[in-house]
Amino acid sequence: MSAAVRVVVVGAGSIGSCVALNLAEQGVSVVLVDGQDPARGLSAHGFGWVNAVDNGSDAYFALSAEGLLAHERLAARTGGEPWFFRTGNLHWADTAAGAERLAETAAGYRARAYPVEEYEPGRALAELQPGLALDGVRGPLYHYPADAHVISDRFLTAVQDRGRAHGVEIRTGDPVTGLIGDDPVRGVVLASGERIGADAVISCAGRGTRDLLALAGAEVPLVEPGDPDTVTMGLLVRTSPVSGGRVERILHAPELSVRPHSSGRLVLHCHDVDHELDPAHPDPAEQARRAAERVLARLDAVLPGAGAGVGVESAYVGVRPMPADGMSVLGPVRGEGSPYVVVTHSGLTLAPVLGEIIAGEVLGRPSELAAAFRPGRFTARTA
Repeated sequence: MSAAVRVVVVGAGSIGSCVALNLAEQGVSVVLVDGQDPARGLSAHGFGWVNAVDNGSDAYFALSAEGLLAHERLAARTGGEPWFFRTGNLHWADTAAGAERLAETAAGYRARAYPVEEYEPGRALAELQPGLALDGVRGPLYHYPADAHVISDRFLTAVQDRGRAHGVEIRTGDPVTGLIGDDPVRGVVLASGERIGADAVISCAGRGTRDLLALAGAEVPLVEPGDPDTVTMGLLVRTSPVSGGRVERILHAPELSVRPHSSGRLVLHCHDVDHELDPAHPDPAEQARRAAERVLARLDAVLPGAGAGVGVESAYVGVRPMPADGMSVLGPVRGEGSPYVVVTHSGLTLAPVLGEIIAGEVLGRPSELAAAFRPGRFTARTA
């Protein structure tokens, strides 16, 4: 493709913004569209833990490991406030069963040559995070020094600002309601009636993937909220500034995960609370508020005294765009000329590397990292 080529990217979250930026940096004219303000979406509120994921899949480990490097490359290109921090992840257990699980996880990462360090409580308090409540720790604490975190709203702002500087046109508040053409697709139609012509359309629409692909007569199955086997709803709690010691890295305590935010704020997450969220709750805001207070109440058990005078600044409930088999989806939905679709969980973790991969593939450079994640695997199973 040449500089005269135009691409429409649908979805201005973390992945869509990174795709748009990478295309624009290579001379492509890009229109990035979204039906809502990206600052209200999941990407701007995500937990932002960046790590190489060992879920048993060699392909996914390779993709997520490259994702760490892609974050570094992207951080070096963006301005504004820092958003990427490679300060590690500290994980510990308070039961024998939990300690056994952590040991098995650490062994799996070591087998992949991913760095893992073991700390006894006194050393962890002295060298990694003073002030933790570690009296009940079972087994060692595990530190993953290569892990990182992003401040999600800063990340999104930085990527979109650089995209605009390279000519990305960002259009929000006017959702896509139609496609122009059919194999090849030649653009999109917005709810306002405006038609935006393009040589390629890339779907980075997250939970909106199904509706967008339906316009092209295609489907990528996603796990629905309320599914009994896979939790897709997640609560992210951002606190007001916390007094006392500064949290420098991701903390995974037995019943609470903590991520540093900005100006002393923290982002908190609890998997067990996610399990209790009801997608059919009659008052979602009240459900989020009550759940957030429960999450915040656990902070003192991890960092004694940290919760004094601290409140909930935001309680965001999002629905993860989880493909039916749990793995990322990357590629044209039906072949050349059809929309290119990307949908995955761990969007903040993978966005920079997916931006690089997808821009390259749209420009004619297939990626080996994407080969295991093609959408055709779903049609192949149902054919």
